[in-house]
Parts: sequence; structure tokens; C-alpha cells
Amino acid sequence: MMNSHITASKIDWNPILCRIEYTEGKSLPTYPGDLKTALLNLAKLMNYRKGEQAYQLASEIARLTTYSDPEIVYWFSRLVSLMND
Repeated sequence: MMNSHITASKIDWNPILCRIEYTEGKSLPTYPGDLKTALLNLAKLMNYRKGEQAYQLASEIARLTTYSDPEIVYWFSRLVSLMND
């Protein structure tokens, strides 16, 4: 379990971060399920094109370094924060 806590633009990302765990056979922690759906639902962006675009951009940014689920959550939360300002 990750013990990070991110709150951005009044969204508490901790419920997703708490589910991320190390899995045998994988070197990086992963979210057990559909991370994209979980993030879009939590941000209430499931039916918005910009939500999908934010997720894709977060994934592309994360691909430049670890490309891990915690990093995708981090970048997605930052992008959503910008969208809500």
C-alpha cells in the first residue's frame, strides 16, 4: 500500500493511492483494476472528452520516467487541478 496523500483541486486522490500495491512479479506498484476508469470517476470526468485527454497526457508524461501507476495518478491530479482553476 502506498502511504502518499494527494489532494488537488478539492479531490482527495488517497482512495486510489491506498489501493496501489506491489504485486509479485512486478517491479513497480500497480493499481488492481482499471486505473483510467477509477481516475475519471473520482474526478467526475467520465463523460468528458477532456478527462480522457488528461488521462492520456498523464500517461504520456509518466512514460518519460517510471511509467508507474502512482506517477500516472500524480500527473492526472495535476492536470485536473489545472482544468479546474
